[in-house]
Amino acid sequence: MIDLCRHLRWKTHARDSGDPREIAMSAARSRVPFSCLQTCRPWGPDDDLVAPERCCRERSCYEADPLVTNVDIA
Repeated sequence: MIDLCRHLRWKTHARDSGDPREIAMSAARSRVPFSCLQTCRPWGPDDDLVAPERCCRERSCYEADPLVTNVDIA
């Protein structure tokens, strides 16, 4: 299962597809730089690094992405 923050961005990601599984799989396999929509930088508003595995519920700036919440990519 993967939860993605709605502010997480990366180059290979196209939200327009509307397929939550494809978006989650893109994040899981992506080796490109990630950025935060709130800061437009590779770190979030809490000054921690941005990545799918780091942008989680434990961070104060995390907001669940309604399109890709609890998607199983296995």
